[in-house]
Amino acid sequence: MSPEIIYQTQEAQLPPSISLPKIYGISIDSAVLAQYSRELQFREPTEALFGLSQAIACSAIWAEMPGNVLIVRPTPQPALFVLGRLDEAGKMRIATEYQDLNTNITRLRYVSYRQAEADCERLAKQLVDRFGDQLKEFHFTGVPRGGLIVLGMLAYALGLRSDQLQPPSSTHVPWVVVDDCVFTGSRLGQFLQSHSHEAVIFAHLYSHPDLRQAIAVREPNVIACLSAQDLHDYALEDLGDHYLDWQANCLAQLDGIRYWVGKTDNICFSWNEPDRFVWNPVTEKIEGCWLLIPPEICLKNRLKAATQAPTIQIQPQSKGLIQPDSQVIFGEYEGQIVIGHLATQESFCLTGIAADIWLAIIEHGNLEKVVTALLRSYEVDEATLRLDVDTFTNDLYAQGLLTKCD
Repeated sequence: MSPEIIYQTQEAQLPPSISLPKIYGISIDSAVLAQYSRELQFREPTEALFGLSQAIACSAIWAEMPGNVLIVRPTPQPALFVLGRLDEAGKMRIATEYQDLNTNITRLRYVSYRQAEADCERLAKQLVDRFGDQLKEFHFTGVPRGGLIVLGMLAYALGLRSDQLQPPSSTHVPWVVVDDCVFTGSRLGQFLQSHSHEAVIFAHLYSHPDLRQAIAVREPNVIACLSAQDLHDYALEDLGDHYLDWQANCLAQLDGIRYWVGKTDNICFSWNEPDRFVWNPVTEKIEGCWLLIPPEICLKNRLKAATQAPTIQIQPQSKGLIQPDSQVIFGEYEGQIVIGHLATQESFCLTGIAADIWLAIIEHGNLEKVVTALLRSYEVDEATLRLDVDTFTNDLYAQGLLTKCD
């Protein structure tokens, strides 16, 4: 029987044709997870961690990276891992996501439907203060799809007539273009390219003041650019002297009309989590980022879940005195157990009796109970089994995969 660690994923030792599964991951800062839990009103951090994994599993990028597993480890340190066979482009994607994950969660702002209603009332007041009774002659349209939801709320707040929701008959009649959240102004740019209108008011719930200023400078037909709330830009404090170069590079890489770019709050709504993008130097392309809002509280994420969504496994909490080292993560993949060591970045694969011994150790944490449990499944002499378990367990200790608790 002789159980053993079947192989290590040290690529220098492997034929180039062999692709081995490996674990990639990061610990989630406890304070960050607590903030995420409060923002989305989860009852406890463990529930929040699972919700985050559900959001990530909905991300569109998995269609190009099928066959992966997400592993959630609630204790001792909350962590989230990807288990699979990744090419160089996939490894870069995952590494970039993990590098920014804690920061992106920290900067997440979830706007409930009720909060959006309050923001719409604030935006309506700005329009009334700016234009007064002239609003009765204005026409309104929403930028699909979030802008249409905001427009519906705004129509009630302003008491708009049904004819005001139709396109104006003349290019001289002011046309209010409504949106939810604006990060670069691309949707406004598309609208202005499609419509030759002489008086446009751009009204939305969230944007950065510098974006609104950039629109005012470049678009003479936009006579007003109003936002219910300001967004904060973290780019300058993140990048320091490199800020302007970073901004220029981002604008050069993005397609279409973009008036401004920054690192703002991650504003998400009950109906939509806006798309975020990152540059992948391996593919030399802009690629979509992981989603952060669980599908149960975001309509778009619920309806547009990834077609190749990874399965989610929750790493069981170990029992007894013998437990995996705190740096160890493990999961099931294609009928085998894959174990990753965070400190060494090595991954190990177990099959057959080796996998069963590992799972029995996780369940019982006591070698006597491990032997008793395995004797129910294997027709083998007890002395032989005990020797194999002892030998294999010592190997796991030597690799730093197991530890004894006090």
